[in-house]
Amino acid sequence: MMTEDLTVLYDVMVDTATALSGRYIELGEHAATPEEDEVWDAKLMALRDERWRVDPNDREAILEHTRRWAEELTELER
Repeated sequence: MMTEDLTVLYDVMVDTATALSGRYIELGEHAATPEEDEVWDAKLMALRDERWRVDPNDREAILEHTRRWAEELTELER
């Protein structure tokens, strides 16, 4: 696979993580309780940490994270 292809896949993964992060932030801002807000904040931090751990040269890891995060984003937007 060409480096440019991997770069595009990685960028899509990062964009997906950014969209999911935004959704977590929105849900935290509209949380019914401080505890619920803490849950969304913890999810946000875990997502950030996980995103930074993805090897930008590991195509399968990039695709798996993108798929999983896109599915979660879809579920949260229902």
